[in-house]
Amino acid sequence: MNLTFADLGTGALRAALPLAIWGVGAAAYAAAKRDGRALASARWSALITLLLVVLAALAMVGALVTHDFSVAYVARNNALETPLFFTVISLWAALEGSILLWTAILAGAAAYVAWRGTPALPRLATTALAILFAMLAFFLMLVTTPAADPFVRSEIVPLNGNGPNPLLQNHPLMALHPPLLYLGYVLFSVPFAYAIASLILGEGGDRWLVATRRFALVSWGLLGVGIVAGSWWSYAVLGWGGYWAWDPVENAAIMPWLVATAYLHSVMVEEKRRLLRSWNLSLVIATFALTILGTFLTRSGVVNSVHAFTQSAIGPLLLGYLVAIVVLSVGLLLWRMPMLRDAGTVGAPLSREAIFLFQNVVFVAATLTVLLGTLYPLIAEAISGDQLSIGRPYFDRVEVPLALALLFLMGIGPQLPWHGASRATLERQFTAPIVAAAGGALLAVATGLGGAFAVLTYALAAFVAATVVQEFARGIRARRTLHGESASTAFANLLRRSGRRYGGYVVHLGIVLVAVAVATSQSKTVEVERTVRAGEHFDVAGYTVAFGGLRNVSEPQRDLLVADLAITGNGADLHLRPSLVFFPNATQAVGSPGISAGLRDDVYTILAAYDTTGSSWATIRILVIPLVSWLWLGGAVVGLGAVIAALPQPRRREVTHPLVEAPATVGD
Repeated sequence: MNLTFADLGTGALRAALPLAIWGVGAAAYAAAKRDGRALASARWSALITLLLVVLAALAMVGALVTHDFSVAYVARNNALETPLFFTVISLWAALEGSILLWTAILAGAAAYVAWRGTPALPRLATTALAILFAMLAFFLMLVTTPAADPFVRSEIVPLNGNGPNPLLQNHPLMALHPPLLYLGYVLFSVPFAYAIASLILGEGGDRWLVATRRFALVSWGLLGVGIVAGSWWSYAVLGWGGYWAWDPVENAAIMPWLVATAYLHSVMVEEKRRLLRSWNLSLVIATFALTILGTFLTRSGVVNSVHAFTQSAIGPLLLGYLVAIVVLSVGLLLWRMPMLRDAGTVGAPLSREAIFLFQNVVFVAATLTVLLGTLYPLIAEAISGDQLSIGRPYFDRVEVPLALALLFLMGIGPQLPWHGASRATLERQFTAPIVAAAGGALLAVATGLGGAFAVLTYALAAFVAATVVQEFARGIRARRTLHGESASTAFANLLRRSGRRYGGYVVHLGIVLVAVAVATSQSKTVEVERTVRAGEHFDVAGYTVAFGGLRNVSEPQRDLLVADLAITGNGADLHLRPSLVFFPNATQAVGSPGISAGLRDDVYTILAAYDTTGSSWATIRILVIPLVSWLWLGGAVVGLGAVIAALPQPRRREVTHPLVEAPATVGD
C-alpha cells in the first residue's frame, strides 16, 4: 500500500484533533488544580499538535507540487502548467487550504504559549492555553469534516486540474498578502485568550494586558502591513488604477485593525493610570470577534467581492462560532464588571488620557460606520429580499472626516502630559507643530491640490510630523546632555531603550506618509483614454505615449495580448506592456496593467479594448497618479515602527516559579 500525501495529511489532522481536545482538559485541570503533570501533558499536546498540523500543511503542498488530482482541492486549484511558485502558494488559494493555514498558525500560537521558555506556566497563562486549545479544536474540527476538509478525494480523477483563480496567479504579492492577514487575525487569539482567562479567574487587574502587550502589537503590525499589501495587490492586479474600494472584504480587514489601534492606545492609559480596564477588555473581545467576522465574510460566500474566492457551507459554523464567542465573552465581562473598577477618573480635557479616550471613541465610531455599511445590504436582503449596495460615496462621506479627526488627535495626544497641561506646556509643545501645519497647508495650495480635504490633510500631516521630529530632537538632546552621546548614538539608544515610545512615533510617521499619499493621489490623478492605431501617440500630464501595436504572447499556463507603449517626458523613457491575460480556466480575460512606479508619480496603463478582428487599434487608458508609492512606503514604515516597539527592551531578568502567579508570560 502506497502512502500518499493526502493519506499523510488526513491522518495528521485526525490525530491532531483528539490531542487538542485533550489539551483543553489538561490545561484547564492544571490551572484549576495546579497539577504539574497535567500541565506537562498540555504542553506536549500543544507541541505534538503543532507538528501534526504543520505536517498536514506540508502534505498539502506535496499534493499540489506533485499534481495529485485525486485530491479535490488540488484538482480545483492547481494545473500541470501552473508555475511552481503559484502552485505552492495555492495552499491558501481557496477555502480548505486557507483554513488549514489558519489552523497551523493557531497551533503555533498555542505551542508558543505552552513552551515559552519558562519551566512552567502560571495559572493565568495555563487557563489561556486551555482557551487556545478550545479554539484550535474548533478549527481542527472544520478541517477534519466535510465543512473544510482539504484532503477530500475527487470522485473522478481528472487528467489536469482547473488551476488557481486567475486573479490569484497574476501577481507574486499573493505570496505575502494572505499570510500576513492570517497572522494578524490569528495572533489576536492570544490577547483574547488571556483576557478571557483573566475574566474567568476574576483577577480584575492588568496582568493579562502586560503579558500580551507584545503579541497585540505584533498582530496589529502584521495585519496593518497585510492590509497595505492587499491594497498594493488590488492596485497592481485589478486594473482600475485604485487601491481601496470599500469592498466588503477590505472592510472586514480594516475593522479589527481600527479597534486594535484603539486598544493599543487605551492600554497605555490602563498601564499608567489604572483606568479603562473594562474598556480594554471590550476592545480585545471586539477585535477578536471582528477577525472571525472577517473570516466569515471572506470564506462563507455571503458577500459579492473580488476577494471572496469561495462559496462554501462553512458559513453557518463560523457564524455559530462567532455568536458563541460574543455571547460568552460579553457574559463573562458583565459578570466580572464589579471587579473592573478603575483606580480614578480621567483627567482634564487637555490631558493625554483624555485625548486617548476621545481617540478611542473616534476609532470605534469609524469601525461601527464601516460595519454598518458592510452589513446593511446583507441584513436588508435577508429581510426584504432586495439586493442593495452601499458604495464609496457613503464611506467617503463618513470615514474621511473621522480619519482627519484621528490624524489631528494623533498629533495632540503624545504631546500632552498625564493628568493635564498648563498653558506654558501647551505653548512649548504646540508652537512649532502649528507653524508646520500652516506650512503644510501653504504647500498644498502652492502645488495645486484642490479641495479642503487635501489642504487639511497636508496641514495635519505636517502637524503630526513636526510633533514626531520635536520628540526625537528632545530625546536626542536629553541623551547628549545626560550621557555625552553623539547624535547618532543617542538616536539609536532612543530606539533601543525606549522602543515602545519611539517605535510609536515611527508608526505615526508611516501614517503621515499614507495620509499624504491618499490625499495627493485622490486629488491630482490625471486620467486619459484614447483609441489609437500603431504608430500614433498622445500626450497626458507631460508624458507622450506612443502606441507600438498589439502582439500575442503564449506562456505554458496562459496567453497574453500585449500592447507595446513607449512613454517619454518628465525625464522618463519608459516601455510599458499593459495586457489582457487569458487563462484556460477563465471565461473572461484578466486585465494586467503596465505600471512604472516612482516616488514622484506612477504611470499606470491599461489595455481597455482592442480590435478583435484585426488588432489594428487599441483603446489605452493611462493614469498619472502622484505619490501613490508613498502609500506602500508608509505601510513599510508602519511595520518598521511596530517592530521597533515590539523589540525587547533592556531590563532586569524576572524569576518565575512553577504554577505560581507571576507577571508577564508571553509578550512582556
